[in-house]
Amino acid sequence: MKTRTYKAQTNWIEGTKVETKIREFKVCIDEPLEFRGTNTAPNPVELFLAALGGCVLLTYRGYAKKFGVNIEDLVVNLEGDMIPGGWVDEQGRERKGFKQIRYEVQIKTEAPEEKVRKLHKLVEEKCPITDVINYGTEAKGEFNLI
Repeated sequence: MKTRTYKAQTNWIEGTKVETKIREFKVCIDEPLEFRGTNTAPNPVELFLAALGGCVLLTYRGYAKKFGVNIEDLVVNLEGDMIPGGWVDEQGRERKGFKQIRYEVQIKTEAPEEKVRKLHKLVEEKCPITDVINYGTEAKGEFNLI
């Protein structure tokens, strides 16, 4: 099985502002005022929610025809809870990320509810971002002095 490697480069601009280059696109990142940012762009955890929403939506669109679901409109609403300072999970590990993420898919279709339910189940299994969240992909970092 061939592996596809995705790449991004993030550069510090100033203060809490950063810019990430992904292919030919630029994504700005900042913190809100309450986190001493300048509120010029979403923060990293908000972009994480956006990535999940985009992945869920695109996975719905990718598999809808297979299930006979004609989508007229599709919206994914997301929210995630974080505890300032972190929290301890059931295994006693200190955690800093989301304690829980919830999303609701609003779909306009004339397809029967059972078909949409089967499509939703498949989307939860196939969305790569859901996989990262539910099964914990390892992130390794290193540094280089420049």
